[in-house]
Amino acid sequence: MRIAFCSDLHVDISKNNWELVPHLAEVLKMVDPDVFVLAGDVSPELGDIEYTLDIFSRVPCLKLFIPGNQDIWVLSEEMQEQGHDSYEKYYFFLPDVCRRNGFVPLWMEPTRVGPVGFAGSIGWYEALPGFADQGELEETGEAARLRDSAWNDMRWACWCDIAALGREGIGPLRRTNEEVAREFNSRLDQDIEELERDPSISEVVVVTHFPPFQPLGLWLAGRDGAVIFPGSRETGAILLSHPKVVLSISGHLHERGDVMVSGIRAVRCPVGYLGEDHRKPQSIVEEKLAVIQLWSEADLSRGFELA
Repeated sequence: MRIAFCSDLHVDISKNNWELVPHLAEVLKMVDPDVFVLAGDVSPELGDIEYTLDIFSRVPCLKLFIPGNQDIWVLSEEMQEQGHDSYEKYYFFLPDVCRRNGFVPLWMEPTRVGPVGFAGSIGWYEALPGFADQGELEETGEAARLRDSAWNDMRWACWCDIAALGREGIGPLRRTNEEVAREFNSRLDQDIEELERDPSISEVVVVTHFPPFQPLGLWLAGRDGAVIFPGSRETGAILLSHPKVVLSISGHLHERGDVMVSGIRAVRCPVGYLGEDHRKPQSIVEEKLAVIQLWSEADLSRGFELA
């Protein structure tokens, strides 16, 4: 089985990001994968996501989507005050956009291709530690981008406590990051367990936006060298608790990753912020699109190939 994947298209960030999508789709047609996985962070705007998924809808294979943190942002404080929140996008608007454009909303609909099951979740932070001393932070590059992203999540990722809606004089109360991560991890655990109970499924591939394992998500958060993990370690523990999970695909970090964690291959291939990248689109696509060959059961001893 050939699985093509990428993440973090960020089509709202630059002209280069926007214009790369048709080139990615054309290369995908030539690659001819069995499955294409898009692991989140397309854009906060639903119209941008619709455009992107529509372009990829012409690729003739099973297409799977998982939202990223920016995909669920509600970029209007007024809308948030009226009760519109990230749950609304996550459970209603985004699944509709997926289905209209031939994508499976994997966090809603675990699926299978022959003996391989697929499950997914956005994932989330366990917490956002280390921000009280923001004036002392000196990150640059990827670490600075991650910290900025986390601050934006605190403002625009609005996971409302519905029990508080409708109380007179009280606006929507947000659930804590720990509560949100626990909720999504529980749902993912159930989905994987359901796939594993099927005796005809021999392997499970898990897609999350946030990296599930620490080797895929280290970054420095202060002068003291404190390490913060941008995700939930519990997500990784869940994957490791299921013996049929063999492959983890994630995004969020704008650097490629490919590691083995206790028998699970954990990979990442983001597009990231292209900015003033003056290379030809073909050259960019070669770097930003990865393909894994998941061998048949008879060839499992040969493992994976990452192109």
